[in-house]
Amino acid sequence: MVHLHQIFLAGLLGLMLSAPTLAAQSAPVQPAWMTEAVIRDLVALELTASQRALLQAELGNTLRAVQADVHKITKRGGFGLEKKIKRANKFHWRAFEEMMRPTLSKGQEPIFERYLQNQIQAVTINLSGDEPLHSIRSN
Repeated sequence: MVHLHQIFLAGLLGLMLSAPTLAAQSAPVQPAWMTEAVIRDLVALELTASQRALLQAELGNTLRAVQADVHKITKRGGFGLEKKIKRANKFHWRAFEEMMRPTLSKGQEPIFERYLQNQIQAVTINLSGDEPLHSIRSN
């Protein structure tokens, strides 16, 4: 009986020690463009349902357009790829901002500005870095 009790305690201890590892494995993988700063700012915006729907639609369109530009420009090759990508993506981010700004209240505008800077930084492509180009894709 004592032996069974010791086995139970050892098993319980093993489960407690492996729980954080199991939780980390089962946690959903976030896309590279969704950093902690982006999530913090999105929550702080306190968007209404209509604002949230517009943001989701426009952000999806913007990220797809950014990804398409990166693919198109890198496929063509040549010199100054980072500069070409940056210039091409500015157009899409400006369009995103122009769609969202009219729907925001005065209190949401500074938070949106910070969110937009963090979002653009999270998606920025660094061709000389270790991160692969496909990292902006969502899972």
